[in-house]
Amino acid sequence: MKIIGCLIWALVLSFRLQAQEQPSGMKADPLGYPVHSFFIGTQIPLQYNVGYSYRFPHRFAARLQVGVLTKPYDRFIRSSMEAFGLDKELGRVIAKSFRGGTLLSLSANYHFPKSYTGLYGQYIHLQSGGVTPADALGIYFKRDFSGFDPQGLPAFAFAMQSNLYLLGALYGRQFPLPNPRWRIDGELSLAKVITSSSSFSSNRPGIDRTVLAKGLYQVLDREVGAAYQQHGWLPTLNVYLVYQLW
Repeated sequence: MKIIGCLIWALVLSFRLQAQEQPSGMKADPLGYPVHSFFIGTQIPLQYNVGYSYRFPHRFAARLQVGVLTKPYDRFIRSSMEAFGLDKELGRVIAKSFRGGTLLSLSANYHFPKSYTGLYGQYIHLQSGGVTPADALGIYFKRDFSGFDPQGLPAFAFAMQSNLYLLGALYGRQFPLPNPRWRIDGELSLAKVITSSSSFSSNRPGIDRTVLAKGLYQVLDREVGAAYQQHGWLPTLNVYLVYQLW
């Protein structure tokens, strides 16, 4: 509830800022913006994305976008979580575990003459890298086991994949270009991980089927999930090039 309250407070604040900007005699007529628009851009430093926006009457719009998380943004989730208090050892394992990801976002925006504000939901699938037994022990005991390398285990590795579900708020400004079909949108947004799920597997399927491995994977999922939920705040600066269709 505190998370939702923070996001609603940010949304209300943006409405108040707009109320101060808007002259008292301004009419509340629809702004005449194009109904359909397509855009390409980036959420710095989270993803590169493309999307589509549909404009409803009376200033509301819905927006759908898909994106990829890749270099140089592949360390941002770990860095942001550490800034909000994530344990360094767990952060090291998370950074080592993921090599990119894919994202899907859906937002509902309310438009003013030159700006807009909104709420959005976002899904992030983090693609897996390698997790060693030492990394797993580090998550479990919250200690550095990087020196743990017994004979026969170096070839044994885990793969970890995570699905993150976020809720966020945004504030944006629109900057028209000389060609009326084009404009640039700039945004500030803040999202919070609401829930997550992580799955684990190893390069030894026989071990995955053991009771010990299943129990370990459940513990790792709880530890990683708790870290995402507690420290998963993602602030971004978003820039989009928009093509407008009438």
